[in-house]
Amino acid sequence: AHYKLFWNDELFTVYIARIPTVPDVWAFLATGVEQTPPTFHLLSRWVIHTLGEHHVTVRLPSILAVGVLGICLFVVVSRRTSPAYGFIAMLFPLTTQAFLYAYEARPYALVLAFSAASLLCWTSAADGRRRALSLAGLAVTLAAALCSHYYAVLVFLPLAAGELARSLDRRRVDLGIWLAFSVATIPLFVFLPLIQSGRKLAATFWARPQWQQMADFYQHVLSPASVPLLVIVLGLAVYGLARASDGGKSAATGAAPPPRHEIVAALGYLALPVVAVLVAKLVTGAFTDRYALPAVLGVAIIVSWGAHQLLDHRAALGAILAALLTGWFVAFVGVIPALQLRQVRAEPQRVYRFLQTAAPGDQPVVIAGPHSFFELTYYAPPALASRLAYLVDPAAALHHVGTDTVDLGMREFGRRTGLRVEPYRTYLSTHPRFLLYVDRSPWNWLLPALSAAGARFEVVALDGPGSLYLVQSGSDAILAR
Repeated sequence: AHYKLFWNDELFTVYIARIPTVPDVWAFLATGVEQTPPTFHLLSRWVIHTLGEHHVTVRLPSILAVGVLGICLFVVVSRRTSPAYGFIAMLFPLTTQAFLYAYEARPYALVLAFSAASLLCWTSAADGRRRALSLAGLAVTLAAALCSHYYAVLVFLPLAAGELARSLDRRRVDLGIWLAFSVATIPLFVFLPLIQSGRKLAATFWARPQWQQMADFYQHVLSPASVPLLVIVLGLAVYGLARASDGGKSAATGAAPPPRHEIVAALGYLALPVVAVLVAKLVTGAFTDRYALPAVLGVAIIVSWGAHQLLDHRAALGAILAALLTGWFVAFVGVIPALQLRQVRAEPQRVYRFLQTAAPGDQPVVIAGPHSFFELTYYAPPALASRLAYLVDPAAALHHVGTDTVDLGMREFGRRTGLRVEPYRTYLSTHPRFLLYVDRSPWNWLLPALSAAGARFEVVALDGPGSLYLVQSGSDAILAR
């Protein structure tokens, strides 16, 4: 969290937190360009006003949330196994892509934390542990998940499936749990106007769902955990061979397996990416892997329970697996990426030096990529930041890169935050010659738009992936196009 620079989405969080009043925040979200509930932004606003705007402080809710995620998984799994296997469940999400959100100022770690907390409350209520408190916690944590991100509605499904299985086993319905589920949906109705505003942009959203994402999710999110998973599988295989050579003797403790309704819930979490893509295709029109991130809860629980059963409930063997998982996490997920991030921190400074050298003076520099503009403007020295501009034209963006939602968002930020975001055609009419910085941004529609309109480009300087051009667009024909 200390070394990583804010990237585009995190700067959304920062700039929305700077909006002067709470009604202004609601009005911004009502445009539909940011599809997250206001409660997340109000939390970020409070943190920034209380602790200051720094890399660690703005990310502090996510850091704490992942701690809550680990504690809840530890308790859920260790109740049915032992602390060693609970420790495996606690660590496993940190070896997946989910760990990236532990130090990102976005709501996804909060969704993970509240999802795990709701699972803990549900299992406690089903077991009769502090029943009233557990039911209240179930309603509150599910509602808090919805207040963090609208796609958290998906985490209701595994618990509902598990509770349905429990009702069938018991042959009676637990009204208290279903009532808690119902109460927890209240935020959906409160935020319904904002949700409907976001849906209006679904047809041209930047992350349109694809059927193959059902399978791609598991590859993308679990790929960092491939080595730990391989170690666990190999360890189980070696143990199985050792048992076979020893005549199949077992040291089973007689511990009962997890109840069926909890297994159903764990499988429900695992199936969330399939459900999420289906919902995106049929209803919302938007999907990216992080929307189904609570699926890692299912993987962590199933891996831990499965290892416990296959290792005959041996706590010592579970402790060995936990130690191996810890070593992998510390070395290859914690230390090495942190060292790499230290090197990445120098990249913006190199770009600033390039721009200050190649474009001295006070002439404006248009940044072609919206993400680059956000990030460069935030970290640039004040004298340079005031010169950087971004041009918006949602129609041109839709034509050249297939989505207008990025430019619609940039236009709203320009209106509400003081960032230098200007209409494309207006800028061309007043700046027939201007400097343009282009990098490898996938949302760069400006360069192809200018090229198609017949603008002339003169290379001023090159610097790795970045190029600085002098653009001459001063003709009525270009503006007409």
